[in-house]
This record gives sequence, structure tokens and C-alpha cells, in this order.
Amino acid sequence: MLRPSLKMRKRPCLHTVGRRRMIYLRKNKTLVLRKLRELKRIIPVRGEVGVDAVLQKTAEYICFLRLQLLVLKSFSCLYGV
Repeated sequence: MLRPSLKMRKRPCLHTVGRRRMIYLRKNKTLVLRKLRELKRIIPVRGEVGVDAVLQKTAEYICFLRLQLLVLKSFSCLYGV
């Protein structure tokens, strides 16, 4: 049994819920597109490529940077720097 002091919240109509969801999806999409543009700027990608190619190049570039770091650490240990 509900206490009379508690107010029952009215559920928003489906139209309002749908509108809020569309606004959320639009903001989320623009955020993803902005981050993808930034990633294309950082990662050396040639030409116009799709999202999957950008993400693949990003993974390859991360592996390349890790390998480069490993080589530099090895040289540092070898020469005592």
C-alpha cells in the first residue's frame, strides 16, 4: 500500500521517450564521428577509408608503437643510457 505522501510519477508518453532517445543517439553519433575524425588525423591512413579500415590501421599502429618502444628500451639497456 502506498503512502499518501508519496507522489506517483507519471510515465512520459512514448512520443517523449522516443524523442529523448533520438536526441541521445544523435549526440552519441556525433561524438563517435568526432572521435573517428581525430583518430584519422593521428593514425597515418591514406585516402578515404571506412570505419573498419581505420580501426584496423589503429590496431596495427598501436602494435608498431609497442614494438618501437621495445626496441628503444633494448637499446637503452644495451648502451646503459
